[in-house]
Amino acid sequence: MSVNLSTPVLLRRIAQLEATVVRLSEDLGSLRSAVSQQGVDLPRVRGAQARGAHPKFSTTSNQHAQATGGLAGATARGEAARVQWVKARLVVPGEQLAQAWGLTRQALAPAAARGEVFAVKVGNRLYYPQAFLGMDREAVAAICRALGDLGASEKLMFWLRDHGALAGKSVAAALEAGVALAKVERLAEAWARERGAGHGARSTAATA
Repeated sequence: MSVNLSTPVLLRRIAQLEATVVRLSEDLGSLRSAVSQQGVDLPRVRGAQARGAHPKFSTTSNQHAQATGGLAGATARGEAARVQWVKARLVVPGEQLAQAWGLTRQALAPAAARGEVFAVKVGNRLYYPQAFLGMDREAVAAICRALGDLGASEKLMFWLRDHGALAGKSVAAALEAGVALAKVERLAEAWARERGAGHGARSTAATA
């Protein structure tokens, strides 16, 4: 049975799952950091077993090894997710967005610093949500500011997913259908609060 991967709805669903993988990689990074902050000089596992090491040290060492391996795998999956976003054209190069808005590519960096846009980093390049292309710059800026200092992957998920509060539509589709910008801003603020994000911070891309 073949699946038509070109349908916008299915692509958004895939992107949502991939963004979740990216978030899990961030959580695993925090786990590894927490283990390393235990202040224990971890022995090599084989040597510790031979010396009859204390169970606490052996357990901590195993946790550290599992966290390290899990982080590597999650990081790889996160990068693969970003590559898929590019292939699916859910994100576009800065040059394309700048052209759509009548700007130079260099003008996007100050806008990102002000929190008016955001980008995801794929390899050594920055990519912006494809949804921005057909939207008014001021509307994009208002919604991006409402998302505060969330990571770029979670901001992208907000733009891609279909929201029940927007009659099951994505942000761009809802605005095109006549939903008030203020309603979308409130939804973005609630989305950020649920994820513990503050407001006013500025970042250009997520690197997790």
